[in-house]
Amino acid sequence: MKCRLTNRMARAKSRRGAAAVEFAVCLPVVLLVVFGSIQAASMLFLRQATIQAAYEGVKVAIRDESTDEKVREAAQAVLDGRNLTGVTIDIQPSNVETLDAGTVVDVIVSAPSDENTLFPFAMFTGQIVSANAVMVKE
Repeated sequence: MKCRLTNRMARAKSRRGAAAVEFAVCLPVVLLVVFGSIQAASMLFLRQATIQAAYEGVKVAIRDESTDEKVREAAQAVLDGRNLTGVTIDIQPSNVETLDAGTVVDVIVSAPSDENTLFPFAMFTGQIVSANAVMVKE
């Protein structure tokens, strides 16, 4: 009886050591997957925010009483609501107040990934996320 109990205790101790080794091997992989997923979701959020800002900007740009300043304010309001920094807003052609009806207006919003991500992963560093929206002036 005592021999069986001793064997069980020895197996339990060696199994605890194996579990610790498995944990030490698997933990970096699990953390990489978790933080990579969070970073990828952050990049999708950045992309969606630039799309929404471009759309809101071009909606303002096609109105009769619009100006470049109003277009930038509308796009910037979306970006500010999402706490994005370092963003550029480009309107083509510029001076929307002088454009004739039927002219195509393009608003381009670009944001650097470095300033707008949670973790500095090499996969997403140094990239510019850009979106544009095109509508015809009324």
